[in-house]
Amino acid sequence: MSDNYAPFEKQYNAEEFLEYVEMESGKPGNENTRYELIDGVIYMMGSPNLTHYNLCKFIEKNFETYFERKGCDVYNGSVDLFLFDKKRFTVFSLSGNKCNNVVVPDLMVVCNKKQIKKKGIFGAPDLVVEVTSESNSGNDYVRKLNAYLTFGVKEYWIVNPIKKTVRIYDMTIINNPAEFNYTFVDIVKSELFNNLSIDFRQFTSFVED
Repeated sequence: MSDNYAPFEKQYNAEEFLEYVEMESGKPGNENTRYELIDGVIYMMGSPNLTHYNLCKFIEKNFETYFERKGCDVYNGSVDLFLFDKKRFTVFSLSGNKCNNVVVPDLMVVCNKKQIKKKGIFGAPDLVVEVTSESNSGNDYVRKLNAYLTFGVKEYWIVNPIKKTVRIYDMTIINNPAEFNYTFVDIVKSELFNNLSIDFRQFTSFVED
């Protein structure tokens, strides 16, 4: 994912954003370009490198094993997430012109089946994972952190393959998220889900430049 603005100054809502994406994806050469909407601003997403891809696959495999038959679904980075202010709207009364955050997390865990719609996930997932790249750290560590905290994500993992670190935010305490820091030589433990842990020493699929 890149940290680049789309070349427009206006603020977009979800409906306008989806129209923009449809228009841009129809242009020659833009078929595989992806975008996110954060606080009304459109960002282009860069193509992930192989280490990023392998790391997401590694985490997803661990999540799938843990959540099997637990009633929660794991989604990878191809599913849109529509974030709404729960204080003002309910999932069943939402419309695209009331939303200005549409993101594509690398991984997310959704336990409320009512949030799963044809267009994507509507409302905050229980757990979100973002794997950083050199070009998107501002989004993952600042913009998305603020959005996920604001709109009710309970736990947020930022996995940094460059520094080989994992940062976990427990957001269940409103306005006072707890921060836990790990490295890739640690067993990383969820604060939200009992016995959910990943031994990052088992990740050996780094791909050199």
